[in-house]
Amino acid sequence: MELLASQTYKEASDALKSRVCNGCGPDGIIGRLVPDTLAGADISEACNIHDWMYQEGEDKQKADLFFLANMVFICSRKSKWLLPLRAWLAVKYFLAVFYAGDEYFNHSVAASM
Repeated sequence: MELLASQTYKEASDALKSRVCNGCGPDGIIGRLVPDTLAGADISEACNIHDWMYQEGEDKQKADLFFLANMVFICSRKSKWLLPLRAWLAVKYFLAVFYAGDEYFNHSVAASM
């Protein structure tokens, strides 16, 4: 199984992805405070897919749900004894972007359709 992502993300070059995606958290000082791991599980690719989907501006709820599913999938591939903690952290992360991520979602793309 692979991570959930839009087709455009799957087809994009690494160079294009690096211009749109920056791992976990926003650019700047706040982004430095946002971890790229959940109890040692690297979730940066889940964050990159989420960034990409936010930039596309098509469906915020889908982007957020893909983010949660991808984080849990990544965590499930690591040590099973840490899965409950990692899943709890993933849900907290999901709720943060679900409720506070609106300012980062590209509404201009969706509004122009």
